[in-house]
Amino acid sequence: MQSITPETEVKSIRRRNWRGAAVIAAFAVMVGVLALLALAYAQQSEQVDAVKSENQEILSQHAVIGATFAKQSEKFAAQSRRLQEALRAAYAKGFFRGQRVSSMPAALRPLGRFASAGMLVPTRMPPGLEPTRPRIDSGVGGYAIRWHGLALFASTVDPMSVWTRQALGSTPQPTLLGSHRVRRLTGPSGVIYAWPERGATYAVLTLPRFERAARVLIASMR
Repeated sequence: MQSITPETEVKSIRRRNWRGAAVIAAFAVMVGVLALLALAYAQQSEQVDAVKSENQEILSQHAVIGATFAKQSEKFAAQSRRLQEALRAAYAKGFFRGQRVSSMPAALRPLGRFASAGMLVPTRMPPGLEPTRPRIDSGVGGYAIRWHGLALFASTVDPMSVWTRQALGSTPQPTLLGSHRVRRLTGPSGVIYAWPERGATYAVLTLPRFERAARVLIASMR
């Protein structure tokens, strides 16, 4: 049996201390590694949360942008429909007015600009007066056409009272000539037919012998 000497005992104690120190150092290293891992995980979790929050904000912004874009698209589509309808209406109105002007007798075509502006114009010459070329006077507020013994006046300025105050006797009820409800008045120099329509006042002055021609002229007005 080997005897234990003080030197041997010292060596044994040193070995045990070294082993303990190594265990403690290994444990400390492991604790440090775990702490680093925990810190890295915490930082990574914060980054993940930040990315999630950023993504959620981006998605919310996209949702708001998408809703705004949808509303704007719907608004633009409605405006486009209204514009197309207005263009179609303007085209149709211009087309029909152009047709009306093209159907007018050559002697009356100088009135085309009034027809394009929406005023009524005659579309045929009064019977019995066809060979006579009328005199046409025009201005900013309307026009006048004169034959010998018959005249047509159209004005956006003159009121109906310009003609009704010339009536002799009582004012009769309106009568229908074509699509126009007109008043037949007896004036100091003949017969007066007068009526308001489309923001203008129209009147035909005629001698009694040309009254039939006046009625045809009024009925032809479009």
